[in-house]
Amino acid sequence: MKLVTRADLDGLACAVLLNEVEIIEEVIFKEPHEIDEIHTDITKSHILANLPYHPKCGMWFDHHSSEGERTDIVEDFEGSFQLAPSAARVIYNHYRSHRFYKYEYLLSEVDRIDSAQLTHMDITFPEGWVLLSYILDPRTGLSSYQGYGINNEDLLQRMISLMAEYSADEILKMHDIKQRVKRYEEQEVIFKKMLQDKSRQEDNVIITDTRGMARVPNGNRFLVYTLFPDANISLRIMDGKDGLGTELAIGHSILNRTSFVNVGDLCERYGGGGHEGAGGVEFTHDIEDQKIQEIIDALKD
Repeated sequence: MKLVTRADLDGLACAVLLNEVEIIEEVIFKEPHEIDEIHTDITKSHILANLPYHPKCGMWFDHHSSEGERTDIVEDFEGSFQLAPSAARVIYNHYRSHRFYKYEYLLSEVDRIDSAQLTHMDITFPEGWVLLSYILDPRTGLSSYQGYGINNEDLLQRMISLMAEYSADEILKMHDIKQRVKRYEEQEVIFKKMLQDKSRQEDNVIITDTRGMARVPNGNRFLVYTLFPDANISLRIMDGKDGLGTELAIGHSILNRTSFVNVGDLCERYGGGGHEGAGGVEFTHDIEDQKIQEIIDALKD
């Protein structure tokens, strides 16, 4: 089988677990919107994990609440869908294999990270699996830089075997990871300054608008919550890929958990998706202003 999963810590943990119970010949990393496309080359030989359902796949494992609202998913699909803290936990619960016992701590950390059960210290002084999750997460943006000893795709493939064998602290001491940690720490200073310049608070909503910036600094997507502790939800407005359209990223504050907006449901109404606490959507330029204001109004208490 070929595994198709996301290029983040949860997706990698899915690969680690499935390698223990299935014969995985290849791991392919994709983003959710790539699975939604009609011409996605998915067949019965593919396992999808931590990604949207595709009717042609052989097995599917996911936990995103927006997927639970879909009406095109057959009831007898192979695999499992649960509203669990992580997709890796869905796989763990499905197989209940004794081969998974050695990953108990890893899974507990993946659950905590993917469900954003993080502290102020986890954001400002990350360590262990939390720091690794930031380094690997495509939303942090480190893969857009050059000068590493190994490219991002090769590192992700290597991480599957590393996570199966080593602790987070051992992995963080490895040269290719240390390079990225150094870059992350350098960029975090620049990223914080950008957030301070480009963000504002409307009622309970943090709005960060980076449209038109030639180069948007990369950094920890949770950092903004430490700068606006009274807000309980954030909206980040960005230029789309290659400058086409606009992308929105919405998330509940992980430090002020008082928002009752179901972000996944809200995003799904505009063609996107996500969890109850986080999601995203894309717009074309001709409708973005009206739709963005509608979403801002929906996010306010």
